[in-house]
Amino acid sequence: MVKPTDVLAPALASGISDRAFRLFCVLVLSTDGGWVPVPQFAAMCGMTSHQIRMFLAELRVGGIVETERRYEPGDTGRKTWHTYLRLVDDAPAEAA
Repeated sequence: MVKPTDVLAPALASGISDRAFRLFCVLVLSTDGGWVPVPQFAAMCGMTSHQIRMFLAELRVGGIVETERRYEPGDTGRKTWHTYLRLVDDAPAEAA
């Protein structure tokens, strides 16, 4: 059984800012671990995509979050880049 402290341990052990930790908590509590579009995640945090950029970079550097860019149709039908994020899959670490 996974304890809440086990989920938060990687973030607590890294030297991330308070705002980056807040984003991490929203990601853990509000998603199922799958890919989430950055604008949707920013809205969940009550911020804009631009406001969370620096803090997402902290989480990426800390190895807590991974991002993926996809070239897909946007709202107007033209293809554009969309960024998605999710928690890093640490299943191999748990199995060891």
